Amino acid sequence: MKLLRTTYMLLILLTACLSTAVAQVDSTTVDSVALDSAATDTLFLYPPEFPAVNIDTVTFDTAVTDTLFRFPLNIAALQDTPDQPASQEEEKELFKVNPWEFHAPLGAKRTATDSTLRWQNWPDWTYKLNQEPGVISYRLGTNIRSNAVQRNAHEPRHQQLYWEDISLNDPVSGIVNWELIPENKIADFYSDDLGTVHESRFYHHQYYINKPLSRLIYSESKFNYRNLEFEVSHNLSQRTNVELSYWDRRSGGEYSNSEITGRQIYLKASHHLDQNKYLKLNYITNNYDIGQPFGYNMSDMRTFNFDRYSASAVQNSAITNQKNNILTLNYYQRNSDSTQTEDNFRAGLFHRSDERLLTFPGDSTGYSLTTVGLNARKWWQWGGLQLEAGAKADYSINQTPENRSFAADNWATAKADGSLLLDFIPVIDLMGDAEVQMRSDGFQSYQVNAEAEIPIGGFLLKAGASSGTIMPTPQQLYWNSDQFQGNPDLENEKLQDIRGTLSYHFTPDTKIGIRGQHKEVTDGVMMADSLFANVDNYASQSATAFFEWDLTHFEFEGSAVFHRFTDSYLSPSGTIPMSSQERIWLKGSAYWKGYLFDRATYVKAGVSGMAAPFRYQADHYYPELNYWQSISDDQQLPMFNRLDVNISARVRSIMFILRWENVLDDVSQLGYFETARYPMSQRRFIFSVRALFRN
Repeated sequence: MKLLRTTYMLLILLTACLSTAVAQVDSTTVDSVALDSAATDTLFLYPPEFPAVNIDTVTFDTAVTDTLFRFPLNIAALQDTPDQPASQEEEKELFKVNPWEFHAPLGAKRTATDSTLRWQNWPDWTYKLNQEPGVISYRLGTNIRSNAVQRNAHEPRHQQLYWEDISLNDPVSGIVNWELIPENKIADFYSDDLGTVHESRFYHHQYYINKPLSRLIYSESKFNYRNLEFEVSHNLSQRTNVELSYWDRRSGGEYSNSEITGRQIYLKASHHLDQNKYLKLNYITNNYDIGQPFGYNMSDMRTFNFDRYSASAVQNSAITNQKNNILTLNYYQRNSDSTQTEDNFRAGLFHRSDERLLTFPGDSTGYSLTTVGLNARKWWQWGGLQLEAGAKADYSINQTPENRSFAADNWATAKADGSLLLDFIPVIDLMGDAEVQMRSDGFQSYQVNAEAEIPIGGFLLKAGASSGTIMPTPQQLYWNSDQFQGNPDLENEKLQDIRGTLSYHFTPDTKIGIRGQHKEVTDGVMMADSLFANVDNYASQSATAFFEWDLTHFEFEGSAVFHRFTDSYLSPSGTIPMSSQERIWLKGSAYWKGYLFDRATYVKAGVSGMAAPFRYQADHYYPELNYWQSISDDQQLPMFNRLDVNISARVRSIMFILRWENVLDDVSQLGYFETARYPMSQRRFIFSVRALFRN
């Protein structure tokens, strides 16, 4: 461990030295690469055949920190090059670089980009979601675990996550694997509330640069929290780029049996077949060893002393080994129109393997699964009419040993979906979605969704309704362990939803609004008395008030989230299977941003916090199943609050991110819980550095 920490510190010192060397240069010539001085991660290039271009001859708006340059490059207009002999021109076949952009899902909202994420450093994606309006998080004390969130009225099992068109949900339990997101690779992240489910989708960034590019991202805090990611990218030619990164991840260690170690390796090779055809090979592998304490022994969470030395884990030696591998080969195509940068067709093949083994005294559970498949997606547009259609088919091979807990046969799945957007009708825009899915064990599901958007002056009204069904997961049907059993007689969950949002926009960056959602759940599938079963009908309700105020030098955000489970309005049964106690979260943040030291550095600094002013019962986590559900016998969580101080600063090509978490611990409270019996980390300081090396 000392050797490892020494290695990390040497890398940091090297980064600082290189940064100092760069900062001492006032005017540089950067080998055919022109950079927006405020955008440290997004690069903009000239073809390598031309001589170097002095960036002082080109003017950029350095006050705009999130500008992305996406247009064909007119080299002749930017360079004064001598005439070349005709024979030499013929020898060089020039390929005009037109950077590729990936088509957004119809109706989805972009919630994050590489330009916004570079100022942040989250232990995992649930730490970012924790700050968003309408979200109540259920975290297990540390990152890289199966943390979950409640998103408006959507429970964890009703959420989906996609890397382009590849699902990152657990293929057995169906729960979202938020911890698998390669956060530092994201170019665009989209969210879409489809009524019956909430869908998230992200795309990775693309590099277009002549010389090799390297990135070093390091973060450290007390106990075992330590992350080191190193990335190398290089254009082998004008058409071909390769990228490789290694992410060493460590966390936990504050309480007994909470240590987590692992790594993520990412490889990408991309090639422009021509101006309008693009080929990309992706490979990502994750391997983690996760201590599983099964919670900590405590008679009353209100009197827990948060003493890491006296806290006793329910399981002192339980450990999970988790492996996930995804290999994809994708083909993309766009219109021949030179102004069109987004693709309008894509197709791909993928191979995926997932393995999870939980070992603890008296039992071992787990599964091993391999999935192969193909997918395709197409977009059309005629004026104000837009269409999107997608199809996917895959075959899953169960390779779980006989003595484990998942004795399912192999199965095949097929899915088709379509979306329609009408935005040429005066006053109102209309949106519709439909999806159907079939599985070879005889189950099938569907969902239909309709939305309308009505702008009236500064007001914007959005309303939607949906209906559909969800198939039981393979775990809910076929699990077989000493403690928990699947149920092959389960029926589909039936879901209906209505939702609406009313907001007033003072400016494009300043708004205030309210959002409400009511979701009916019939035959919900949950664990009851060690057996998965269809439970009594119930409804999930949420309401959120929010505001955003973005000024030149200040940012303010705030929200109040209300959620509860109640009896079904359509088919009331008189009782519901879970607690009806309301859950209320209050959130807010305030930041200052601007240049300092004669524009030598750009700084964003401020505070963010939240409070749960009333006790409530959180969702329950089953580590044996890697499964979350709202039916629980757990105690209600004590009231709690959280305040973080965040400072991020950019100096040329290096960024420092400083974060003090839970600064009010030992002031207003000893600690807090988001999930029963799993204490969250106490006050800590996280130091992060993000360095970009060119050539």
